[in-house]
Amino acid sequence: MSLFSCQPPLAQYITDTNWQSKVGDIKTPWIDIGSELGISDFEAKAFFALGMMRRYYLSANAVLCEQRHLGFLSAYELLSSGVELLGRCIHDDQNVRQHPRSESMKRLEKGFEFLRPAHLPANVVVETNHYTVQNSGYSADDLKNLRNLATHGGVISPVPIKGDIELLHELRKAYFGILEGETDPHRGEGSIPGAIDKFCELLRQGDPHTCDRLADAGISPVPVQFQGQTWPFDVQLIRDIRDWIDDNLSTRRNPVSGGHRFREDCFQLYP
Repeated sequence: MSLFSCQPPLAQYITDTNWQSKVGDIKTPWIDIGSELGISDFEAKAFFALGMMRRYYLSANAVLCEQRHLGFLSAYELLSSGVELLGRCIHDDQNVRQHPRSESMKRLEKGFEFLRPAHLPANVVVETNHYTVQNSGYSADDLKNLRNLATHGGVISPVPIKGDIELLHELRKAYFGILEGETDPHRGEGSIPGAIDKFCELLRQGDPHTCDRLADAGISPVPVQFQGQTWPFDVQLIRDIRDWIDDNLSTRRNPVSGGHRFREDCFQLYP
């Protein structure tokens, strides 16, 4: 039985005719991959998006495991790329979901807003002991400015760019959840789902808006021929995340973050 009860048809091309000839067919690759794995084109696309979001987190965690606080900017860039992918999947503006290059700041903003824990005010995505709600915390604009610095190697900003050692820990909790073996002062004892699991649950529940937006989001399998196509990155990624989610659901754990424990997490940035 399929994990996703609502599966809208995927768009054959992105809607903007100026980009159709440049990007081309973004439906057939999902049909081909789904056929190879015995799943639908929608399932292939959904699992790919969820798998990429999870791998961005795991990659950021690996950087911090190796470099600790010296890897702050690299880990932040990786995590925020996962946030942008989330924003691409859920944004209510089709052009923002589909455009291959521009609108990244709008996708980031939507993704960061989706991360915001319920106990924080609408203008604060996360707070730390250095930037509390009382002194504005971290807004989506603050986090976008920091992402520009991390991604592009330098940025001109009209305001100081915020950053502190606790930020990645708080973002991890919002993005990936409160892990097994961890207790959050506001949300309680883990495991508690974060944004990726919430997105997965909306897809599982068949939320029509979430499913429709994913169906026409401008996402295609990795457009790189690794080792002359002898390394099937996209197929293996989908197979891995599908099996991971199936195993977690069979043991009543969070579908995406389940099985990852606090002792394996390096986002605290403390020895």
